Amino acid sequence: MNELRLAFAFLTCLPVGVPKGGAGEHAVATRFFPIVGAVLAVLVLACLVFGAWFFDRTVACVLALIAWSALTGGLHLDGLADCVDGLAVQGTPARRLQVMHDPRVGGLGAVGVMLWLFLKFALISRCVDQGTVAQAVFAALVVARTPLAFELSEGEPANPGSGLFAWLHPEMRRADWLTAGLVGAALLLPVAAPAGLIVSRLIVGVVVGAVTTLAWHLLWYRKIGGLNGDVLGGAVEIREVCMLIAMGIHLPW
Repeated sequence: MNELRLAFAFLTCLPVGVPKGGAGEHAVATRFFPIVGAVLAVLVLACLVFGAWFFDRTVACVLALIAWSALTGGLHLDGLADCVDGLAVQGTPARRLQVMHDPRVGGLGAVGVMLWLFLKFALISRCVDQGTVAQAVFAALVVARTPLAFELSEGEPANPGSGLFAWLHPEMRRADWLTAGLVGAALLLPVAAPAGLIVSRLIVGVVVGAVTTLAWHLLWYRKIGGLNGDVLGGAVEIREVCMLIAMGIHLPW
């Protein structure tokens, strides 16, 4: 299916060829973003198992994090770095957008991404200790990508004249994000199947991720008057970390 290949080409560096499609086809492809997350999770966990088998936990977590970043081409990390640079700017929304669109990463953006990767490494290691790493990685990668269709559909582009967000936004339909939501929920059923504590952690991760994403969006509506691809990339990273925290934290119930 061409739209499925478009989804993988859009969000990953996996060798799926160069599928052709306009904005309409790319809009439909957002329905498959949760599947992309699931496939990425399997590959990341394979690297984790490889590292644990031949080395130790530390190397395993590093390999998993490298795979996590490399398989996506650093797409979302790049967005997060641009957002950090944009937040550091004092000026008009247009000036912030100009800095965010600059292909060069600023000093604060680079430091921010480095610290973010340290945090993700620590959380993956914690989930290994908790025995929840498989569920954590799978849920983080699926949950983080499932809302993208909704964000692209219902958000307002900060710069209506340019950018991927502005290109896709007019083509998005309610069916796209509803389908993505159903696909994401179906993929999470195996994680929730054991019930008990894992379900509690999953619910906490989803709720905290949703609330944090809302706060993130409101921040950027105030800063640049809307959303763009960098903001959505940062939102993906935030949702991933929220789920890792939920799966690794000590819960009192």
